[in-house]
Formats: sequence, C-alpha cells, structure tokens
Amino acid sequence: MFRQRLAGQSVASIARHLNERGVPCPSSADPDRNRHRTRGAWTLRTVAVILANPRYTGRQTWNRRTTDTSSPASTPALSAKAAHLALVTEQDFIDAQQIRAARPASDGRARWFALAGLIHCGVCDRRLDSHWNHGRATYRCRHGYNSTQCAGQSRPKTLYVHEDELVDQVHSRLGDQVDGSAKLKPDQTRSKRIATALRDSGQFIVYDSAGWRLQEIDSS
Repeated sequence: MFRQRLAGQSVASIARHLNERGVPCPSSADPDRNRHRTRGAWTLRTVAVILANPRYTGRQTWNRRTTDTSSPASTPALSAKAAHLALVTEQDFIDAQQIRAARPASDGRARWFALAGLIHCGVCDRRLDSHWNHGRATYRCRHGYNSTQCAGQSRPKTLYVHEDELVDQVHSRLGDQVDGSAKLKPDQTRSKRIATALRDSGQFIVYDSAGWRLQEIDSS
C-alpha cells in the first residue's frame, strides 16, 4: 500500500486493486479484532486509516480510536523507540502523508500538503483531510461523513482551513522558534519549515472555527 501511495496512486485505486486481487480486508481476515468494521471489502476509509497509522514505522501507538476529546489522554501517542519490526521507514511514512493523488496540476507538478497529518479537528479530534481547492492546499474535516453516507442534519458543519493562511498565523506567533531550529534546511518553504519544527518538537495543530492551538503528543 505504501509503495503504491508513494508512486502516486489514489486511495481509491489502492482499495480497488486490493479488492480485484481478492485480498481479505481487516474485517474479513480478523473479524474478532475488527468488530467496528462491517464491510466485506476494502473501503477508502480502511486504506486511509492504514496509511495514516504510524505503527507501521515500528512505533507503538495508543488512543487512536478514542472519541473522547475532553480528556488529554484522547490524543494519539507514540513510543519514543521502535517496539517491533518496521514495515516502512519513517521518511516513507512522512512522505506518504503528504501525497494526494488527484488530477495533475496545470503545470504538471505534484500537489504537496506540508501540514498533512499535523492538523486535528477541535470538534471531533479527527485528522483533517488534505484537499486541493481553487488552486490552494486546503484541509478539511467532515466529521466522519463520506459520500456513501447520508448527511445527517445533526452533523457539524464541515471545517475548512487554507494552508497558506494557517501557516501565516503560526509563523506570526512562532516565527523565531521555527526559524531558529537547527534541524531546519534553509531552502525549505515556510510551510515545510513549520511542519518540520512541529514534528521535531512533537506537536500538532488543533483547529476549529474559533481558531487554532498547539498541542503536544502525549508520549507517557
């Protein structure tokens, strides 16, 4: 899956390829551990969750399924050291988070999302999806809604934020801290510099309609 994603394939094409090959999906291969999944085939959500799971880098993770946003323990946590054999390198995992296979841009270049995986919804605690909108890198959260479901009236309004606007705000507040990091490369764009600084410091952005804040990953 990671090789296909890094080669530019969409999540949909990866799921379709798995179904065409007859590869059992998690709910079919291990139903006892996947009772929350009821489908008998690979779905967009299943593939996306696997590609976003840092456990494949060899690190142990906690609190990935909780929906209790009122507790600090609801934040996903990673072990400081590898806990088991890695299936993908950490760099490949990071690169996979920044890829969105879509229609080619008009100039033929790939679309990159520097903050992919680093923004969590302040309403439902999900990671915001990368979304290209009117020529701009954008992140959104539909709070679990997808095109196979009917949109319930009680569902919160979809959350949107443009990468450039969020980067301006973060840099305005943390510019000296970001620019002063010794690990940053001088030729990096400001978006990538902020993403690198956040990963190095073990922080991520929590965003909602009221604004944003930084939160540290709980590694205890």
